[in-house]
Amino acid sequence: MKKIRIILLPFILLASWGCNKELQLTPESDYNTADFYRSVNDFRQALFGAYGGLRSVHGFDYPMLVESLSDNVNTQQNTANLPTARFGFTAGDDLILGVWGAYWAVINRTNNILDQIDDGDFPDENVRAIMRGETRFIRGFCYFQLGWLFGGMPLIDRVMPAAEIVAVTRSSQEETFAFAAADLEAAAAVLPESQGGDNLGRATRYAAKGILARLHLYMGNYGAARPLLEEIIAYEGLSPYPKFIECFLNTRDNGPEHVFQIQYTSGLVNQGNPLVYSLVPQNLRAEQFPQGGRSTWVAVSDDLYEAYDTTDVRRDVTIQKGYTTVNNVVDSLTKLFVKFSHGTVPLNNMDNDVNFPILRITDVQLMYAEVLNEMGYEADGEAFSLLNAVRSRAGLDSLTSVGVPDQQAFRDSLFAERRLEFACEALRWFDIVRQGPERATEIMNAFLARPEEGGGSLTFDPRYLLMPIPESEMRTNPSLTQNPGY
Repeated sequence: MKKIRIILLPFILLASWGCNKELQLTPESDYNTADFYRSVNDFRQALFGAYGGLRSVHGFDYPMLVESLSDNVNTQQNTANLPTARFGFTAGDDLILGVWGAYWAVINRTNNILDQIDDGDFPDENVRAIMRGETRFIRGFCYFQLGWLFGGMPLIDRVMPAAEIVAVTRSSQEETFAFAAADLEAAAAVLPESQGGDNLGRATRYAAKGILARLHLYMGNYGAARPLLEEIIAYEGLSPYPKFIECFLNTRDNGPEHVFQIQYTSGLVNQGNPLVYSLVPQNLRAEQFPQGGRSTWVAVSDDLYEAYDTTDVRRDVTIQKGYTTVNNVVDSLTKLFVKFSHGTVPLNNMDNDVNFPILRITDVQLMYAEVLNEMGYEADGEAFSLLNAVRSRAGLDSLTSVGVPDQQAFRDSLFAERRLEFACEALRWFDIVRQGPERATEIMNAFLARPEEGGGSLTFDPRYLLMPIPESEMRTNPSLTQNPGY
């Protein structure tokens, strides 16, 4: 089955992948909408469409791609060749096109809103300001995602005709991040501290500040990230859940642990979270997967599983070792991501209503610990306290300066902790990439040297730290340039 995606040129349709992948994006309407949006409800529906685009890409394409690129996923097992992308993906890869296309579709939607919102009929100017802030948050988030995945982007901040779009060249990655940061800063200035009622789950001031802090960490701007993270931590409305498993229960969505989540709903058409069953094989039969999984799935690496201490409660919440097939064949070795499957079991395996976490408060705490360490290591200081608070919930002993005696040792401990805390939350590859080409290559080659990963028969090429610009986009827009090595 082919599905239709709308990409950088909003009226160009491309066939995207897959024989066993259900339709994720609702059909995009004509983008000639200059006279369409008028009332508050018109803009509210348009904003729902922008959020819906995020729901689509995070329900399969983005998390599957970035987990598969990292050392969290097994290289050798037959999982539809997703992990082999580490060593040979091309500009024609459908999954890469899917991620690119989905984020650009959302940017197109946000530009339509921003072009018209000042002329809309808003009895309450505060509502207009908040909706504009949400829209800029979504656009800034998308540009940040595209920027760290693909590098510099064409910066398109309004609806343009095709002839104008194809003349827009790529900006640098730094310019792309600056554009994203401006959107996130503008959003943070007007968004409320929390959203409730009919607006529950929508972007808040702290969501904007948290993603902006993540952007600053990627760029190494620790001084810029510090006040943002301090403000989030000081907010009494956000705090970690007592138990790690609570972070991934549908009954605990949109609670104080979650700074921002992608929202999913059961019982409606194409509103459920398909990622839950997409992480396990088609022939699996278990209580939480009564209809099995998917033909395109990923197996967890032994390296990740063994990185957990046996007393770490996060391991068995995140990973299931072994499974029984529909034919009652027992596989005792394969390891599966089951992090999001502990809540209510839906009648339809695509209709799970558990949300996908984009930013949790423990991520904020660990980012702040990283900032403190990078700005000056302090033996057993506040950075240790933040890191140890996360470890304590996992059932682990505290780290001290005896075992972590300097800045580099703390840095290594912190990234190791982030890997365990956020496995399967699409953050590991981001954390590898932002450590730079030398360290990223060291991490990946050490992983590939493991016997079950090929024993060093495969090596990592740092050009893969940036995705290629999809070849279909290169053909459509001659102003685009390709990333080095592709």
